[in-house]
Amino acid sequence: MGKLKVLLVVAFAGLLACEKVIDLPLNEADQRVVIEAVLKDVPDSSYVLISRSGTVYQEEDFSTIDDATVKIYDGDGTLFSFDHVEDGYYANDGFLVVPGQLYRLDVLADGQKYEAVCAAKSKPSIDSLSFLRISGQFGVPEEDTLNLISFHSVDKPDEANYYWMRIFRNGKMNSGYYLGNDLFINGSYFEAQFFGSEAKNGDTVLVEMISMDKANYNYMYGLANALSSGPISVSPANPPSNISNDALGFFGAYTTDTLSIILPY
Repeated sequence: MGKLKVLLVVAFAGLLACEKVIDLPLNEADQRVVIEAVLKDVPDSSYVLISRSGTVYQEEDFSTIDDATVKIYDGDGTLFSFDHVEDGYYANDGFLVVPGQLYRLDVLADGQKYEAVCAAKSKPSIDSLSFLRISGQFGVPEEDTLNLISFHSVDKPDEANYYWMRIFRNGKMNSGYYLGNDLFINGSYFEAQFFGSEAKNGDTVLVEMISMDKANYNYMYGLANALSSGPISVSPANPPSNISNDALGFFGAYTTDTLSIILPY
């Protein structure tokens, strides 16, 4: 059984080891269009968020763009319009990603056109969840009990796979999330632990497994580096965008699977 090499991402925590840093130049004075375009195979989960900012990790600098035109085309040429809802948020509640389909993003904002393409991967599958009860070790006091959650899955051998894992405890998403690829577990049954996301007895834990392409994996890893550099960093780098015309942000077409577990007392 293989072990999935995962990258724990926690804002400003600096827990990024054993990966190549993506170092891109950044000019803090530049204000650029930022597009966060997320397409998923889950109802009411696809959206495009558009704003202006100097950098993608300084949320206080964001000003939303509310009059953009947002269109999605699939590989067959079918058009899906995303309508403005509020505060730069555009949505199409009926849209669903189809595994293996190619998608193109067209955005017209501030008189400029922005484009991106992304191919949806095959749907991932979480085989099972398990837990390891911890008490009196690894920094957990003797009188306390925590549970280390692990997920188990089978990697598909006929494609390069990149995973983004999210964990929710009692309906609230954990502040950290996890990135991994199948470099060492291609086609294998594997497991990985959610270190830093320990849960208590009685908690309900839901794990979301997201399959994405390499461009999105590189973006997420670049964003992790920008966040982990902290506020005193000299020149944190913006992550590598897959959107044209010098836009910041990303366009992703994701397939997903979820599984939950209730931890016994």
